Amino acid sequence: MNELQLQDKFLIPFFCKTLDYKEVKANTVTNSLIIEEDLEAFISETPLNKKAYESLLKKYKGNKSQLLQEIIALIQERIGSSRNMALFINANKSITLQGIKLHLFYPSDSIIHGNEMFSENIFSVVQELAYKFKFQGEQIFSFRPDIVLFVNGIYLGYSELKNNYTSQSANKNGRGKVIKDYFEAIKVYHQYIDSNNMLSENEKLSQRKDFLKVFEKAIHITTTDIGETYVIRTIADYFDEILTTCREGKFDREEIEKKAHSVFKLYPLIKPDADKKNKLKELFNALYSKFMIEKEILYYNFIERDVHVKKGVKEVKNEQGFLISPRPKQKFGTDKIMAKIDEFLDHEQESDYFEKLLEKQLSGVSESKKAELLQKRRAYSNNKNVYSLLMQYAAGFGKSNIIGWSALQLKDLLRSDANGNMKYVYDKVMIVVDRLQLRSQIDSLMLNMNIDKRLVVEATNRKTFQYALASDSRIVIVNLQKFGAVKEMMGTDVLEKLAKMRIVFLIDEIHRSNSGDQHEDMVSIFDELQSPFDSSKYAAITTKKNLIVGFTATPDDHTLARFGEFSGYAESEKLWRPFDSFTMKEAIEDGFILNPLKNIIPVASKMIFDLPANKLAGFTEKDYKDIPKKKIYEERERINANAHYVADLLVKDVYRQIRGYGKAMLAVYSIKSAIVYKEAVTKYFNELVKLPKYEKYAEAPIHIVYSSNQDEQSAKGLNDGLSEDKVLENFALKKNGLIIVVDKLQTGFDEKKLHTLFLDKEIRGISAIQTISRVNRTAKHKNDCKIVDFSYNNVNVQNIRDAFEHFSDVVVSDFDPFGDKKILDILLVELNKSDTYDKFFNVFMSIYRDPVKRELPESYLDFESSLKKYIEANPKRTADTKAKAGQYFTILNRIEFVIALDSKYSESSFLFFWRKFNTLYNMLHRSEDIKDSIEVYFDNQIGIVEVIAEETKKKKKKPTEVATGTLPGEGGQYDILAIIAARNEQEEKIGSLITEFESKITAFFEYVQNSSEGERLIVKIKSHVTENEIYDEFSKIYRRYRALYRSKVGDYFFVETADLVDKLCDDFEATINEESFVYTLEAQSYIYLDTDDFSIAEIAFFRFVEFIQSLGFSIKNHGTFVKGSWIRKGLEAIKSIGNSAEAEDIYRKGKKALELAAIDKVQSEVNKNNAEAAAALFTALNGVDNAALTIGSLILIKISVNGQSQAISHVLSTEQILLLESKPELLNQPSLLLESLDLSSSEAKH
Repeated sequence: MNELQLQDKFLIPFFCKTLDYKEVKANTVTNSLIIEEDLEAFISETPLNKKAYESLLKKYKGNKSQLLQEIIALIQERIGSSRNMALFINANKSITLQGIKLHLFYPSDSIIHGNEMFSENIFSVVQELAYKFKFQGEQIFSFRPDIVLFVNGIYLGYSELKNNYTSQSANKNGRGKVIKDYFEAIKVYHQYIDSNNMLSENEKLSQRKDFLKVFEKAIHITTTDIGETYVIRTIADYFDEILTTCREGKFDREEIEKKAHSVFKLYPLIKPDADKKNKLKELFNALYSKFMIEKEILYYNFIERDVHVKKGVKEVKNEQGFLISPRPKQKFGTDKIMAKIDEFLDHEQESDYFEKLLEKQLSGVSESKKAELLQKRRAYSNNKNVYSLLMQYAAGFGKSNIIGWSALQLKDLLRSDANGNMKYVYDKVMIVVDRLQLRSQIDSLMLNMNIDKRLVVEATNRKTFQYALASDSRIVIVNLQKFGAVKEMMGTDVLEKLAKMRIVFLIDEIHRSNSGDQHEDMVSIFDELQSPFDSSKYAAITTKKNLIVGFTATPDDHTLARFGEFSGYAESEKLWRPFDSFTMKEAIEDGFILNPLKNIIPVASKMIFDLPANKLAGFTEKDYKDIPKKKIYEERERINANAHYVADLLVKDVYRQIRGYGKAMLAVYSIKSAIVYKEAVTKYFNELVKLPKYEKYAEAPIHIVYSSNQDEQSAKGLNDGLSEDKVLENFALKKNGLIIVVDKLQTGFDEKKLHTLFLDKEIRGISAIQTISRVNRTAKHKNDCKIVDFSYNNVNVQNIRDAFEHFSDVVVSDFDPFGDKKILDILLVELNKSDTYDKFFNVFMSIYRDPVKRELPESYLDFESSLKKYIEANPKRTADTKAKAGQYFTILNRIEFVIALDSKYSESSFLFFWRKFNTLYNMLHRSEDIKDSIEVYFDNQIGIVEVIAEETKKKKKKPTEVATGTLPGEGGQYDILAIIAARNEQEEKIGSLITEFESKITAFFEYVQNSSEGERLIVKIKSHVTENEIYDEFSKIYRRYRALYRSKVGDYFFVETADLVDKLCDDFEATINEESFVYTLEAQSYIYLDTDDFSIAEIAFFRFVEFIQSLGFSIKNHGTFVKGSWIRKGLEAIKSIGNSAEAEDIYRKGKKALELAAIDKVQSEVNKNNAEAAAALFTALNGVDNAALTIGSLILIKISVNGQSQAISHVLSTEQILLLESKPELLNQPSLLLESLDLSSSEAKH
């Protein structure tokens, strides 16, 4: 099947018969991409237009042609100012001409008309359209897209077909053809329009909009080969780059094509294993069916603009903004959600729907096994009282946009009621957020999507939540800033209201941080939100099913089993999986996010451990416990060392990233350590930015964010009085900055310019992925991200790898709640027959049943006293009971809402009794807390160490067994000494690793210093050249060293330093100068004057010295006069500076002063002393025809040509300096000097 057969025999019939398009001949389409016949038919014959058209036609005295042409002119004008055709049609569903309204498009699901009007839209398909563009009467471009789509005569987009039976693929040839056609069009645009000096910029822009509209205005461009279909929406993003390569005469399409492929992506399939024809049918339904085209027009395209506050009200800025439209996977995911919701609604009243669905899937399974599996399915709570969808989407994938696209469609979703009247399906669409920044993001999203402010209301507590339910607002933003907010909102009265409504909840990120100083677990908002709906009370009163859609990159076993989907079988048991997924691995491959594993830098601090001093020595031998991690992470000297490293890396690496817009986050162990870090980093940073090289970063803020804690000062006080939302706003606006966090902002914080994450806490599992995802977002000019790990023993290197291994692919759960239930049954029996229960439960119940006594703590004193004595008298027995009670609560929490459980498992008095027992037992066995821990000190050594992460081991799930108790152990003095010895031995190894890595850096620096390239580099460092030139030169030396010494030095050194080359360069520069970062700039100076008059020469010399001094130099040696023409050589000037950048600045200012003095002009960038000294020098040179003067790298040459004096000032390059060192005699021949330095044409004369 060739391409023509594919479109003529299969696709066109599919469009016409299945999708209900009509085929239109190519010759009926105008060059303005309008099917005039369709447009005229739509505006003149469809019901809502007919009368209006007749009235309008009267105004045109029956001249249909003139009326049509004016309508087309108006359409063309508005298309020109629209980013694409979807935005144009959405904004111009109707237009007004001479006060009369005409419809250009009828939306579906009208409350008044249903879909009756939508069916009046005319969808058309054209084969082999010959698109031609004429400029000034001459045809300058033509191409022939295979299939072009229109609605009501208005262009939508096109598709390029490829035939894989002749080795042509959409992947390679199709995408290449689309990019080639666009490239060739811009090439022609450059030749005829861009290069035409007779056209203004506005005229060129107008021509571009008209010429390139077939590419740039398309809703999307697709290419297909039956097997695969690729989609691109934002081809115009490459216009500037293509035009630049044309202007430069390079015409480099290959690089552009490579970049465009990163967004020209494969459209996913629901049934990837279907045959090719069915694949194509699925794809073209998803992309071109009438209702999908309507979604493109109404929902999927919007302009993203910055949002600002004006007079207390948020509004979008009046700026061009960026086109936001879905990539294939984003649209696929949103459409999949909407299709599933349709399925839910179709079967909402069928309580056994999912059982019947499973029964169909079990055809071929034995009857006994089928019965067992169906019984288990009935036990699951999943989708019983409330529907749920769990989406596993990588952070950075664009979840907020998917939420926005879904919310827009759900708020408009209509269905006919029993009387045939169109009604909204969902009473409210609730977007659930739990962080200030997420709240702000959703605000901006709603504004950019043009959602009427009156349709949106916010709920933060029960009162505002109830108000939102009663209001006419269609969208509610539920802001869960406080923990327990869901429980507070979802009271009995609220649940009664919700039972009569149909609500959809969209949760931006189901996992959020716990409160407190440090933690490892993340709280699931999904769990918090669904629990009230799973109650038997709610189930008894509800008539409709609410829906919860949750998004996360990190679903755990429990979340999957409670909210996920049934998948395939593993040994005849169901597996649970997300409803839809776009994993981190896929997101990295597709360029949505960066790979955070590439650049993990382990930085270790060597510590020393010891016993603390015993004040009671000779009286009492003290017992000690091992050191808690808190003591290590809060050790001040260690924090100081790390803070110095952080500040150093900020100015030498982080803030240079993303073309000077890099930012960083520092995540630490506790609020206490965060406060110490804030003080220390600020101190070292402020010292560094005093140096001229880093003073440009002086305005970069150092902010701190943590939850309020009554034991510590507020973060607001440490942020100069800024509230948290102002801190986030300020951090977003600043070019650079560091934000220090404890737990906040480790989920959901989206700052694309965040490049480096410093970690001084341990992260693992879900927390690890959520935290590292703060820095892996893509942004323009952001090519990588970095993680600097300070964790004790650098455990995060392995933890991050393990977490990434687990969550990088689709997470599938084999969680077995039924196995857990069997253990729960055993534990229930064991606890009920225990001596503790037998002796104390009835005593406890006598208090619990009394409603007055139950609420009074003193009522329990005698009971607690007796129970305490019993625990002390029966340590072994109560230890076993404690283990079983603890396990009972663990399993109950794990399975309570996953499967249906009898109420006996959650009987309130039973649970309350065992909680009391657990609390008392724990209080009695806190002996460890009264022991002093061993001491820890920073041992004055910090640096990069070699840490090799092991392959992640798949953990085999062990079957749950009934817990048995063990007596609390008591450590001894000798055990602690052994622990101290082992810890210090480990620290010695760390010290050796730090020394080893430092020695490799030292060896590299020695290589640089002793190589010929290094000598050249040192000349540049000590001269005027730019930072970038020095970094480039140093980078070349680094690459050469790596190539020559990789096998000797070891690969690890180069892996860890590859992204720190600029920092190494700065460190090298420091080693060749004074340790204080201040070195002496020695400016060897020379003056040649073509005069025999000594008095003129002497005055000129004095003025020369004064000019040198005006630049801040001191004269070390005045040198000596040599007679001939007068020469002064041996003149030495010196100045203390911080780095080469300062030297460069001195010579630049000197050159500017000389240039301005030559034309008798002063400007603000030259200070008064420089200007006056330069002017005096030129006055002194008035009687000298030829002269040459040098101050270090600055040279002034004066010559006389045909009686006219010319003066040229210039800052010498490294090559020119070396030339004068080899040929000093050139200084005595100004004309030849000018020619040798090649300044006669390149440098301005004055």
